[in-house]
Amino acid sequence: MYKLFLTWRYLTRRLLSLVAVFILMLAVAVLVVAPSIMSGFQSEFHKRLRGNLSDLVYYGSIPYSVADDERIKTTIESYPNVVAAAPYLENPAIDKHLKKVDYVFLRGIVPEQEERVTELRSKFISEAEKYRLLNDYRLQKPERKAEIDEICELMEDTPNIERIYRELMGGHPDEPEVSTCVVGIYYLKRWKLDIGDHARLTTASDEGEVEQDREFRIVGVYRSGQHEFDRRVIVMSLASMQEFVKVPGRVTGWSVKLKDFNKAEQTKQRMIEEIRYGSLRKIALRDEATGFFIQTWEERNENLLKAVAMERLLIKMMTVLIVLAASASIFLVLFMTVHSKVRELGILRAIGASKLGVLSLFVGQGFLIAFVAMSLGLLLGWGFATNINEFAAFQFQFTGWHPFPPEVYHLDRIPVQFSLKDNLWNFVITLSIGSGAAIIPGGMAALKPPLKAIRYD
Repeated sequence: MYKLFLTWRYLTRRLLSLVAVFILMLAVAVLVVAPSIMSGFQSEFHKRLRGNLSDLVYYGSIPYSVADDERIKTTIESYPNVVAAAPYLENPAIDKHLKKVDYVFLRGIVPEQEERVTELRSKFISEAEKYRLLNDYRLQKPERKAEIDEICELMEDTPNIERIYRELMGGHPDEPEVSTCVVGIYYLKRWKLDIGDHARLTTASDEGEVEQDREFRIVGVYRSGQHEFDRRVIVMSLASMQEFVKVPGRVTGWSVKLKDFNKAEQTKQRMIEEIRYGSLRKIALRDEATGFFIQTWEERNENLLKAVAMERLLIKMMTVLIVLAASASIFLVLFMTVHSKVRELGILRAIGASKLGVLSLFVGQGFLIAFVAMSLGLLLGWGFATNINEFAAFQFQFTGWHPFPPEVYHLDRIPVQFSLKDNLWNFVITLSIGSGAAIIPGGMAALKPPLKAIRYD
């Protein structure tokens, strides 16, 4: 019983013990927050990449070398593991606004077919949501938020997707002769545009001719959650883009949605055989000598996914090193305790305490410091990570600096994902380190002869 009493007394009556608890608590909080944010980034990248891309993509090695043929769609959709297939056409372009010029990427699609292979329909936003995003609703003061909410009450709460599809395919009733497009929310914000305004685009055709200053009316806004995608990708109908780029009857490739992604490799092999030797051999490509690729969304973004995974691993290693360094404070506190309590420890041994008892006294103190610090660190880390977007918005509001700028991380919110398994491992590791740090000072105290300890000056 004396061990518990002395362990608690040494912890609560010595300022250095409380300092050790505070330092280790901060280290554990970092160990909770940093990996949780990186796990959130990794999960969010996977989720948003999958939402913007189909499971499989088939495209030619030469631009516009794949046929826009209904027989390709029919053949691919006949496979047991395929849900749907949709054609797409991509091309870079120059975007002109007064004297400013920037680059964008054009994507031509058939909306009703595209929504079956990607999450296109869920990406469109309403007038009210668009207004909030353009006015940085999350970063505003309460008075300004109230004003924005009052204005948004007069706007549509849900996007009119049927109207967007109709105008994307057939043009706007007020300007039937002008081609239409859909842009991302950050494109509107970058150029201070709105629905109904025009984008002036210049691109190169298949023959290398430059198509100058074609105007496209903006009829809808989407929000994918990826900052760069929402700023630079302009979506239009496949027919409009084929006419713009002068590639009638041809596309960049076909997007494919699978029933079971785990069977993607089998579906890829079947498509390869069909294009090389089967019914698609004569129609899939403009020229039989042209090469082609079939890739999953993971293969197309392999380097990005590896970079995110590696960054998460490095941050976890760094935070573990921080905990190790902070655990040194336990060693120092207990080491100083041994030297300042030599006489008391000698008396304790003289009245019957065993070497193991003295050792367990110090190991218990190290364990208690680690346990208290770990518990407080978990609570602190969880609270900070849960409200990290509010902290970031508060800091941006008062300093103008955002710790996670969306143009760098391509996300409009800081994602956080807690892992019970990781936190349990953190708990075990911290307690083990805390107890281990106490073994050397405890051993020094246990091995000191009682008579010499009592006469220690």
